[in-house]
Amino acid sequence: MGWTNPKTWTAAVLTVADMNAHVRDNLDFLKENIALEAPVELTLDTDGIVSKTKSYHTIDTFEDAASDELNTISGGNDGDIIFIQAEHTDRTIVIKNLVGNIHCGVDIYLENTHDIIMLMYDATITEWHVIGAYSHLRTFLVNVFECPNPGTDWTPQIDGCYIGASKTEKKFWIPLPFFKLGDQLISYKVVGDATETNALTLDAKLVRVNKADPLTTTDVDGGDITQVVAGGNFDVEATLTAAEIIATDKQYLIEFEATTGVGDVITVMGVEVSCIRVL
Repeated sequence: MGWTNPKTWTAAVLTVADMNAHVRDNLDFLKENIALEAPVELTLDTDGIVSKTKSYHTIDTFEDAASDELNTISGGNDGDIIFIQAEHTDRTIVIKNLVGNIHCGVDIYLENTHDIIMLMYDATITEWHVIGAYSHLRTFLVNVFECPNPGTDWTPQIDGCYIGASKTEKKFWIPLPFFKLGDQLISYKVVGDATETNALTLDAKLVRVNKADPLTTTDVDGGDITQVVAGGNFDVEATLTAAEIIATDKQYLIEFEATTGVGDVITVMGVEVSCIRVL
């Protein structure tokens, strides 16, 4: 059963056939389907505002800018549902959290025409709330190592980053260059192997580098692993106290520090970093 375009009634007598086609059949269709028809494109104004005219819209940036921010959706009534989709793959719409009348928890980025979000309007607090978005828990495997003194202290090799015996508080770093703005970093695991014949320790922590003059660093709460102190395979996880929202002017890395005794060796194979990505 398909949708029948409603008839414009005149003074003519209503027939059974008309009532069945334009009323009964359409009511049956609505019971079984949500049919929004083609979206209407809206373009952001200079204040990041669009005006809703139906329940399905694509959004474009002001004057075709590479990126623009959606702050406010006007025209909502209590209980209204709206689907928003990016109009262009090469222009990013940033849905801003609580800058205007949109409550989405974190800023959400619509970066291509596959990205879509659903919101509902609450007239009591005059806000749109996200009730559906395309998001995934993603885990990234990373084995890129930054070593300040390779060959003497921590040294990259085919199976990971290696440190030999009799070293004291030696550091290396694993950068995390794969995040997208709006990602929510929640945890990471350190995977590797150690041989202990004397006494070894391995520590790791998540560090945020902040844009400042001069640059600053911050240890992220909950970003420390449980110290490795024994030989054998290790697979230790750090779960952040609160999700770390990836934003501009910040970079992330994991800092490692190890001490080894006579006969001790450690190899860090890499890290497995988990984040929630809204797509």
